[in-house]
Amino acid sequence: MRYLFESVESQACLKAILDSWLDPPTPYRHRCGVKGLGCDCIHFVAKTLAEFGILRWRKDLIPDYARDWHMHDTRELLKEHIERRLYGEWVPPFDFRNGDILLFYFGKAASHAGIYFDGYVYQAIDDIGVKKINVDDHFFGKHMKFDYRIGVRE
Repeated sequence: MRYLFESVESQACLKAILDSWLDPPTPYRHRCGVKGLGCDCIHFVAKTLAEFGILRWRKDLIPDYARDWHMHDTRELLKEHIERRLYGEWVPPFDFRNGDILLFYFGKAASHAGIYFDGYVYQAIDDIGVKKINVDDHFFGKHMKFDYRIGVRE
C-alpha cells in the first residue's frame, strides 16, 4: 500500500498545518474544533485532516459523545470511526511514520488521539490544549494502543 505522507511535499504541508494549531496556542475544549479558540483530541485530528484535504468536514462527521464515555464503554469507537472514514491500515505501534494517527487507551477503550510527526505526537490534551509531546514520553507511551497509517487509493 502507498501511504499519504510519503512525499516531502505532503509532509511539509502536514507539518505547517500541525504547527498552525500551536501558534497561537489552541486551548482544550470538549467537542470543539476551532483553531486558536479550542478543540479536543478527535476534533484536532479530524480538522487537521480536513485542512489537508483528505476529510470533508461536516457537522455530523464526529458524533456527539459524553466527556467520560470511555470510562463506561469498552467499544472501540475511535478505532471504528477511523476505519469508516479513512483509507489505510493499522500497523504495529512504535514503528512510526509522519502522519500516523495514534490512539491511546484511557479507561476501558482507546479514547485519545494524536498525530505523529518527527518524534512528536501532536494532540489536544485536557486542561492544557494542543501540544506536541515527545513520542517517548512515559505517560503517553504506556497508554498507546493503536497506530493507523493513512493510505492512498489508486
